[in-house]
Amino acid sequence: MSFKTYLWIEDRKEKSSYIFWKTLMSQLCPNVIVESKQNNTELIKAVKTVTDKENNYIIIYDNS
Repeated sequence: MSFKTYLWIEDRKEKSSYIFWKTLMSQLCPNVIVESKQNNTELIKAVKTVTDKENNYIIIYDNS
């Protein structure tokens, strides 16, 4: 089984930060799956529920 790498971001898909990371990853690391978690609260919930050890997660958290 091959592992996957996810980049999780708190911004919604139509927001500039998500578009930036999606575009950057498509150019630099096209195998990274960029996923929106909609907001900071949902991102934190998602991080707390990660239990698998096969995949990698990159978490982008904007603390502004």
